[in-house]
Amino acid sequence: MVNWVAVEAIANCGFVATSVAAIGYAGLQLKNERNYRSVSNLEKQLSFFLSEPFALARKQLAMDRVNETGLVAWELHDPPVSAFEVLDFYEHVGLLVKKGHLDVYDVWHTFYEWAQPVYVDLRALIEDPESAYSDHYSDLRKLMREMDEIQLHRMHKLKANHWALWTPERILEHYRYELETGGRRRRMSRSQRKQEAREKLDAGHVEGGGVDA
Repeated sequence: MVNWVAVEAIANCGFVATSVAAIGYAGLQLKNERNYRSVSNLEKQLSFFLSEPFALARKQLAMDRVNETGLVAWELHDPPVSAFEVLDFYEHVGLLVKKGHLDVYDVWHTFYEWAQPVYVDLRALIEDPESAYSDHYSDLRKLMREMDEIQLHRMHKLKANHWALWTPERILEHYRYELETGGRRRRMSRSQRKQEAREKLDAGHVEGGGVDA
């Protein structure tokens, strides 16, 4: 005599197992799709960063911040106007990270060396409660804290002083580099950076996970 209760129980178990597998596969597909979108968004931000108009904006900031004696002094109530276009870009990147459209590790890897000296140089404008713009740059502040954590972790292994990277001399070096190169990248070309991002994403896809963060 067939035990239909047992048969039904086995069938239900098979249905549950199939459902769980389907949900897991759908979740993996969704995660991979988010990763591809994150890389695509990063490429778009990098493309804008390297575009001639924004390169000129960064160069203009460097021109306003540097003279023959070094860094130019500025007042909180009268900041360099050229700073806003550059800071607004990083604020936008911070918003994309907060919304999950960009991965913070990828942003650190791509933009940290450019954003951090500007941030430290203009810290009062961004953080000072007396600044009229402190509320405007809340996402940038959060982004910079997250990227600093990554940087500190990296430098801890080297027993290096994180803030020693961004002394006035190093900030001045950053701006002078911007003036000399007109906004070209220090290290990788755009095509190399895109290829690296693609390879990292493909590696994460093969392993069944996302981009290594």
